[in-house]
Amino acid sequence: MAGADLSVSGASAAGRLGFLRQFLRNPRQLGSITPSSRFLTRAVVEQIDFERARRIVELGPGTGVFTRELLRRLSADGALLALDTNRDFVARLASTLPDPRLSAVHASAEHVAEHVAAREWESADVIVSGIPYTLLPRAVTADIVRACWRALAPGGLFVGYQYSPYLRPFLLGQFGNCRLKLVLRNLPPAVVFASRSGLVVDSTRRRLAE
Repeated sequence: MAGADLSVSGASAAGRLGFLRQFLRNPRQLGSITPSSRFLTRAVVEQIDFERARRIVELGPGTGVFTRELLRRLSADGALLALDTNRDFVARLASTLPDPRLSAVHASAEHVAEHVAAREWESADVIVSGIPYTLLPRAVTADIVRACWRALAPGGLFVGYQYSPYLRPFLLGQFGNCRLKLVLRNLPPAVVFASRSGLVVDSTRRRLAE
């Protein structure tokens, strides 16, 4: 496990600079002034069973901190669809990560089910979300969570992160279950949310500190 810890890296210097520039231009789109740490990246990706997950969607990939780690762990026959409303981030992903398994698309997360269908996927196995939901209207957050539920396969995983427990009731209302993990070694500290379609058990009491 120690080796796995070292294999996960955070944003590069260029990535951090690009992230800061985008934050200054569009602070409401990002929700944080710095990219996610390697500890948060690890806490998110370790929720995923990469031996089974073949079709993964990333919402709000930003400069690609999570995208890189998802591609590193994804099987050779897997595919990763990244949706972002920021055109600069989409262009950056396409130019810096020329991986045939990756498709970076300028689109809203509310339409994730339509984009999954457009790729002729029956459904997605995993959806990873980095969207700053606290900056969105509640109705939009509810629409995105509902769209993710529609796009996932039975037993599929939604895993996201925020800097507050704000997302929990939305996930409980749609998925009927939500597991939380607190990641203290991130600036600011973050909460990782994990919900599975087809489950109804609320396991939010299982909180672990990173």
